[in-house]
Amino acid sequence: MAKQFHFDDEDDIQEDYQSSYLDELENKKENAPYISIDEEDDNEEEEPMKKKKKGFVMKWWHYVLILFGVLAIAFIVYIAVLSLHDGPVYGNRCEGMVSISKDARDSTISTIEEKYDEIESMTVSTECRQLKVDIIFKAKMDTDKAKKIAEETVQTLDEIVGREKADGKTYSDLFGIIDGVTQYEVNVFMMSSDSKDFPIYGTKNVQNDEFSYTLASVKDEESAKKAQETLTDE
Repeated sequence: MAKQFHFDDEDDIQEDYQSSYLDELENKKENAPYISIDEEDDNEEEEPMKKKKKGFVMKWWHYVLILFGVLAIAFIVYIAVLSLHDGPVYGNRCEGMVSISKDARDSTISTIEEKYDEIESMTVSTECRQLKVDIIFKAKMDTDKAKKIAEETVQTLDEIVGREKADGKTYSDLFGIIDGVTQYEVNVFMMSSDSKDFPIYGTKNVQNDEFSYTLASVKDEESAKKAQETLTDE
C-alpha cells in the first residue's frame, strides 16, 4: 500500500482550524438571546389570549339596535296578519259568518247613488259581525229622508246577496242567525252640513227590523232651555 504524502505541519493547521471554528461557534451561542422551549410555548399561548380579549364586546347601543330590530319584525308580522284578514283580527268571533262580497257592496252603492241626488258619497263595508254604512249628504239634508235612504241601502244589499226572508220580516237571515251563528248588526253614520240633526248615528241589532237613531240635535228643547235658565240664575 502506497504511503500518503502530506506536509508535516498539516496536522497543526487542521487542529488550529477546528479550534478556531469551535471558539467562534461558542461565541455565537453566548451572544444569542436565550429562549427556552417553555417560553416559546408561553408566547404562543399568550397571543391567542390577547386576540380573544380584543374580540367583539357588546355595548349598550347594540342592545338598543337589537330591540328596535325585534320591534320592527313584530310590526311587519302584525301588518301581514291584518292584510290576510282584510281588517282587524277577531279570531273565532268571525267563524260561521256569511260573506258579503265586494261586488254586492259596490252594486248596492251604485244603485242607491243613482237613485238619490242628495248623496255626495257613501261607503259600505264589513268588519267581522258589523255592516257599516257611511253616507255624506249634500248640505241641509232632510233628517227623515236621510234615515229612509240609510235603511233602503241595507235592504238593497240584503236583496242583492239573496238570502231567504222569514214571513213578515223586512230583512233576511243575513241580519239574523244562520246555522246557529249570529250574523250582522248594522251601524250607520250620516253627515250633512248646515243641519242641526247631523251627524246622525243609526244601529240595527240582529233579528230586529227597527233602527234606532241618535241625532246631534237636542231632542227635548224645553228641558234644555230650563237647564240653561237654571245655570243663568246661579
